[in-house]
This record gives sequence, structure tokens and C-alpha cells, in this order.
Amino acid sequence: MARSFWQGLITGGIIGSLVGMFLAPSMRPELREEMMERGRDLRRRAERLARRARREVEEAVEEQ
Repeated sequence: MARSFWQGLITGGIIGSLVGMFLAPSMRPELREEMMERGRDLRRRAERLARRARREVEEAVEEQ
């Protein structure tokens, strides 16, 4: 349940940022590309953190 919450929060944040970015009327193409790259980096970091958290939870459950 907590995993779903965090995944939803991260996914919603990324989607909201992307929608806002594309709807911004005066965004330069360079800035848009930079924001896209930052979004991709954020996604990769979030995926790494999620994998690490999943491993730690699985290990804790196995120890029980």
C-alpha cells in the first residue's frame, strides 16, 4: 500500500511537471529540452530508490 502511494506521488509529480512544461506559452526549446532531461534523471533516480527500498523491505520480511 505504501509502495503504491509513493509510486503514485512520484508519477503524478513527473506527469504534472511535464504537462505544465508543455503548456507554458513562452518556453524556449533549449529550456524545454533541459527540463525533459532533468525529468528523465529524476525518473531514473526514483526508480533506483524504489528498487533499493523494495530490496530492503524484502530482506526485512525474510528475516522475520
